[in-house]
Amino acid sequence: MTFPGFAPVDLAFLSSLAAHNDRDWFIANRAVYDETLKPALGALIADASTACAARGLALGGDPNRSQFRIHRDVRFSKNKAPYKTHLSAVLTRDGLKMSPGMAYIHIEPEGGSRVTADSFDYDSIDPLDPSTHPGARLSEPEAVDPGAGSAGIPDVEDAHGRGPYVSAGFFLYDRKNSERVRRAIVADPAAWLAIEKHLTKKGLRLAPGLAVKRMPKGYEDHAGGPLEAALKRTQWYARRPLTGAEISSPDLPETLAGFIADMTPLLHFGWGALDKV
Repeated sequence: MTFPGFAPVDLAFLSSLAAHNDRDWFIANRAVYDETLKPALGALIADASTACAARGLALGGDPNRSQFRIHRDVRFSKNKAPYKTHLSAVLTRDGLKMSPGMAYIHIEPEGGSRVTADSFDYDSIDPLDPSTHPGARLSEPEAVDPGAGSAGIPDVEDAHGRGPYVSAGFFLYDRKNSERVRRAIVADPAAWLAIEKHLTKKGLRLAPGLAVKRMPKGYEDHAGGPLEAALKRTQWYARRPLTGAEISSPDLPETLAGFIADMTPLLHFGWGALDKV
């Protein structure tokens, strides 16, 4: 199956699911998910992998295994809504979902849905799905310009509920790995600052990255310097919003590959830091 684009009429399933997030409604309407949305996401993964390979990029995925499930884990959650209201997948070097250095693809209707403390429960996270990780700073959706690149994305760790996007970089939750990236930044500050300059030139910026408030131990000498913001992060990635027209287009795989190409310097820097171990 060649990726056909996500038709707005099919994406309306996700909006309706947000309004009727229960098992009975899902079962009665799941044909749209099983027969249209899920196969389209699989085709997107396959075609994006091909587009990346054609550009010599290391990321790819499996049409089935690289998708995240639509079911939420509600075992320890007060919010018992059983389903996510978006589609998501990853592209990685080795096909494993949590492989460091990935591209995360998040598909939902343009504009997303309102995310509040009542509709999003920190206890209900999927450890394999970056969109459900507990780093979100929940707030009212902000008006953003989808064509403004990273500058158009609210300064939050989790953009769930704000519309479709793609992000790439290192979503690290292991302190040892975060420390390895920090050491690499200090060891070659010129290389790191060149990456920041490259991203700025491409209209991208690093997300806050679950930044700590104080300088990490051992890096106090860099307080107030050009590396301070980078060293305070525990994750290093950038995000690009996608428009409704982009996710509806058969050209979306090329759009994703182009973004990943722009992120290649950061990916190679991080892989270099982690692969030395």
